[in-house]
Amino acid sequence: MSAPDTNTEKTKPAHKTPIAGMIAVVVFALALLIGLVTWLSYAGNDPEDEASVEDGISTEVTDEATTE
Repeated sequence: MSAPDTNTEKTKPAHKTPIAGMIAVVVFALALLIGLVTWLSYAGNDPEDEASVEDGISTEVTDEATTE
């Protein structure tokens, strides 16, 4: 059954605050997403300098397979 009195003009003021809250949450979430993407882009995976590799650690790639 449907509601007997469906006066949408009367219910509009009651919905303004929740709709404004939902819009605010979406805007806040988009701001956080943009901030995350910006931060990830700025702090990306930069290759390390040769000077930052510890002594005794080889960075060479070899084709030797050690199978026993």
